[in-house]
Amino acid sequence: MRPHFRRSLLSAALLGGVLVSCPLTQQAPAADPPTSPAARSKLADAVGQLVTDLSSKQRAKRESARRRLLALGPDILNHLPAPDTIKSAAARTAVRRVRRTLERTAATRSAQASRVTAGNQPRLEDLVASISRQTGNRLELGTLTSKQRRQRVQLDLNRATYWQAIDSMLSLTRLNLVHQHGIGTLVPGSNRPPRGSIALSGPFRVTATSKPARSIPGSDRKLIPLRLEWMAEPRLRPLYLVCRPANFRALGRFGNDRVKPLLPRSPAATLELPFTGDDPQLKLRFDFETPSKELPRHVSLSGTADVWLAADTQAFAFPARPGAPPSVLRRAGVAVAMSSTRITSAGNSRHDARVTITVQYESGGPSFESHRLWMLYNRAHLLVPTSSKTPRRVAYDRFETPRLGDGTAQLVYHFKNIEGPRGGWRFVYEAPTQILKVAVPLDFKSWPLAAARSSD
Repeated sequence: MRPHFRRSLLSAALLGGVLVSCPLTQQAPAADPPTSPAARSKLADAVGQLVTDLSSKQRAKRESARRRLLALGPDILNHLPAPDTIKSAAARTAVRRVRRTLERTAATRSAQASRVTAGNQPRLEDLVASISRQTGNRLELGTLTSKQRRQRVQLDLNRATYWQAIDSMLSLTRLNLVHQHGIGTLVPGSNRPPRGSIALSGPFRVTATSKPARSIPGSDRKLIPLRLEWMAEPRLRPLYLVCRPANFRALGRFGNDRVKPLLPRSPAATLELPFTGDDPQLKLRFDFETPSKELPRHVSLSGTADVWLAADTQAFAFPARPGAPPSVLRRAGVAVAMSSTRITSAGNSRHDARVTITVQYESGGPSFESHRLWMLYNRAHLLVPTSSKTPRRVAYDRFETPRLGDGTAQLVYHFKNIEGPRGGWRFVYEAPTQILKVAVPLDFKSWPLAAARSSD
């Protein structure tokens, strides 16, 4: 099952060029697009004129328009016309190429670590809102009391990564952070440091720990099991983790501060694990052997792993209202059409709902193949009004795919036992546009090896 997923992902991505190999750096994501109506209108006018210039008879003018469109960056993706609306064959081809290039750029940027800048001594609730706004990671205060929300946090952040900001904030408060359904929520509880070592690498936070060493039958050497617990920024959609023990180096510090390499138990192995469900967090096991029967006191680990991401996610929101006419939203080469909504009574002021949508990738072919692969991990939900300003998020119970075509899928989402009145609902569907392979370098500082069991 897992190898089949892996092979399908590689073949689909490589055949159509939708795979982007992205080395992980500490570069910040691009600046937010213009938000004022005047700025958006000005940008749309500029893009429209440049698209017109792509059909010019003068080659220099066409080339200049293409370069200027690329220079404007991914902010223009929502302003590029759909290819089938462009009469000129040359302009249509050029727009497709510009779109593919800018989508790759946007996807690569989305895989970088997000950055935070915040002044000293803000209230916790203000700091959380600022981190959420600057990084695109949804953070909530959950059930924290008013006193906890308003506590001062003496923290000065200057372009810190999301995980640096989170770890610094938690170290100054008696709180923990839990991730669920793409949302980070602060909860009461002491933030005790882990027994192992933490590596922050771009948008990933990885904790290395060790289990007690074990004897190896027929050998004087000892087996040292290591664990890597992975967490990604909530905004990301990690699909698959690939680690090769041969790409990692483990060192043991023995008596008299002697440092010796530990040997990977299976140096030729390739470990492949999916990030399952809506909570991208998993534990990976590495086994190493000591060079002799002596056990090290401390262990350190460094190396590089690969993570496959569904990147540059676009959100499509529609009113979930029975009888509403079909509507279509287009973003970054993806079109989503709301076909119909059916709501039925489930008794006791509860309702069931069925929402039918159609998703289409303009490029079709291999791009759609990548869409099929992450479909089991897709995000879709209902937003239901509440007495507070924040709507309640309702997860779907199941979904179906009654029709599949080249670049097109019809999806039917079923929601069960929704509480409250049925008015004002909104359906939200999130569609990634690229599949990325991100190289994640890791460097774990030395940590004490877990104590051996008495039986050993």
